[in-house]
Amino acid sequence: MTQRRPAGGKGGMRTRNAASPTRQGVAAKELQAARRKKRQKEVMRNRIILGVVCVALLALLVTLVVKLGGAILSSGGTADTSTITFSKDGQVVFEEVTDFDTQTYSKSEFKKYTQNLIKEFNETNGEKSISLKRLTYRKGQVYIKTTYKDAESYAAFSSYSTYNGSYEGAVNAGYDFSVLFCTTENDTKGTARAVTPDEEFAGMNVVVVSENVTVKVPGQIYYVSEKSTDVVDANTVSIKQADGNNDATDLVYIVYQPEK
Repeated sequence: MTQRRPAGGKGGMRTRNAASPTRQGVAAKELQAARRKKRQKEVMRNRIILGVVCVALLALLVTLVVKLGGAILSSGGTADTSTITFSKDGQVVFEEVTDFDTQTYSKSEFKKYTQNLIKEFNETNGEKSISLKRLTYRKGQVYIKTTYKDAESYAAFSSYSTYNGSYEGAVNAGYDFSVLFCTTENDTKGTARAVTPDEEFAGMNVVVVSENVTVKVPGQIYYVSEKSTDVVDANTVSIKQADGNNDATDLVYIVYQPEK
């Protein structure tokens, strides 16, 4: 006799058990998808952080390169035209750029001649009154960089009137300020006018030069004598003759406030 299986017997149990793996598979897939999205978010976040760090490092590298390049240029660069630089400590640096004639001197002869001139001057005026820093040749010109202990040493060696010091010291040294002066503002040269030097220049420093050169002073320029001068920037003046005659010179006064 065949027995009838009660409703809800093993057959029903098998049906419910067969459905269970399907529900577990869906849950597992949802969990995997959630984990995958979480990992993707973490990867994106890490990429963003890495990108920000890379940009910051690149900006830092660019800044360092620019500063290093500026330092190298300022320390090792050479002037394109003859330039006198008056330092805060009183030293004078002269960079001379002039045509070089190989028919008069060979390069080795000229260098030896220059070294002998400096040696003889130092023997008379004191050791290291002048130091030769560089002597090079470029495109038919010679570049000579020399440093001088002070403006007096430069004047004695070059035979050009040269002074760097206080206005009061310049007056005591016999310099005459009864010439037309121009004020300087925004790196430009103003209109020439008569000044009252004892009132306007008191407490300031003065550079006096009698060469057609570029002059750099260690401070802010406020006045410059009118004749043969152009203001280049806040601490630089170019001296040249209006007619281009480099054999002619004028006594130029540059009044400045020394940097602290």
